[in-house]
Amino acid sequence: MSLTEEQLGRALDHIKYPKAKHATDPLRCLHQLMLRHIACVPFENVGIHYNPTHQLSLELDDLFDKIVVRSKGGYCVELNAFFAAILRGLGYKVLTVGGRVRAGAEKYTGWSHMCLIVTIDGVKYVADVGYGGDAAMQPIPLVSGTEFTVLAPRRGRLEYRNIDMHTDPTQRLWVYSTRDSLDGSAPWVEQNCFAELEYFFNDYYQVNYYTSTNPRSFFMAQLLAMRALLEEDTRPGREGDVRLAGILTYFRGEVRRRSEGSMERQVLATVTTEAERVAALEKWFGIPLTEADRQSIFSTGLALDKNPEI
Repeated sequence: MSLTEEQLGRALDHIKYPKAKHATDPLRCLHQLMLRHIACVPFENVGIHYNPTHQLSLELDDLFDKIVVRSKGGYCVELNAFFAAILRGLGYKVLTVGGRVRAGAEKYTGWSHMCLIVTIDGVKYVADVGYGGDAAMQPIPLVSGTEFTVLAPRRGRLEYRNIDMHTDPTQRLWVYSTRDSLDGSAPWVEQNCFAELEYFFNDYYQVNYYTSTNPRSFFMAQLLAMRALLEEDTRPGREGDVRLAGILTYFRGEVRRRSEGSMERQVLATVTTEAERVAALEKWFGIPLTEADRQSIFSTGLALDKNPEI
């Protein structure tokens, strides 16, 4: 699957990073593409619940229509599939791989996640624009033990090792963890793991079907949204670049912002009705909903009220 030149140009315009503004260094450009994509294309499962069909397509033309034409977001398999098409259109070498997500402290999910491995000058990097507020939000080299700052004070770490669910201790996966302190006082928390095994479209078709339909799926039980907040990067030599300044989330009836330098989440809005939630999704996340979208929530059990007149 590939984007046409017209689609690629419109996609880059949508994330406010047209080719004319691209950094010449491919790694720096990749980082900028990731930040702008996460800021302009929210991580959300709105498309499952506010959707007359309650079905999600991974066909590239459908993703283009949803993300660029209709200004929606999506979750991991949608966002990373579309981002992979953008990168390939720009000449990057991209491998799509499967991942598992740590579901609390006890266990990992099945292969329910999608990551991208991008090779630049012979070095492999993991790039993930579909993991929400816990994502690294930058390309991370596949070098075991690599540590980095996500959004201070949160730190990230990538390791190549076994996980506690392995029955064979010689098994190895790439494990991404976070720690919410710069001084090392907080524990590392595993977020996800992935293997360097290429997944095909049909593999993600099964992932997408389970995630968007099975009652046990995390995305079926609640509605959520997240996007990055950016600001101009004023460091020398970074003219035209942006940097991560905060994270905006919607979860359990609250719109919250976490800014750099603090783990506190400021409540910006509280919603208790469907009308308020629809307005909040558009105001804070740029997600417009048609009348048909709005009415479809009442068949899911996740509506905030019983009045379909919104």
